[in-house]
Amino acid sequence: MEFFLERMTALLPSTLVTELNEEVVAFSAWRGRLLGQLFVAMPHRGTRVASSLLTAAEIEMAKGGIAEAELHCVVGNERARRFYERMGWHHKADIMEQVAGEHGQTDVPFWCMTKVLTL
Repeated sequence: MEFFLERMTALLPSTLVTELNEEVVAFSAWRGRLLGQLFVAMPHRGTRVASSLLTAAEIEMAKGGIAEAELHCVVGNERARRFYERMGWHHKADIMEQVAGEHGQTDVPFWCMTKVLTL
């Protein structure tokens, strides 16, 4: 919990939240040019919440001076990759990142995706 609170507190200035009926259903957050968080609750996937939220995050990043954004999508998450590609993101490279797991740090393969941002 401490790790999560520390991480999210640092991201608060760049966090966008989508609420429906006074319930948080999605959020996004970024640090610099890296869009590090995009989450949509399961019942709201496929409802355009994600595309609206991603577009809003891209606009805010561009307003902050980011010319090209980057995100990392877990290799194998084909649905997410198709979504990002429909939204104008492009696969740039395959990368490996260390991620905190149940038993410490573990290597996870990601697709590094980028998009040129415009206002």
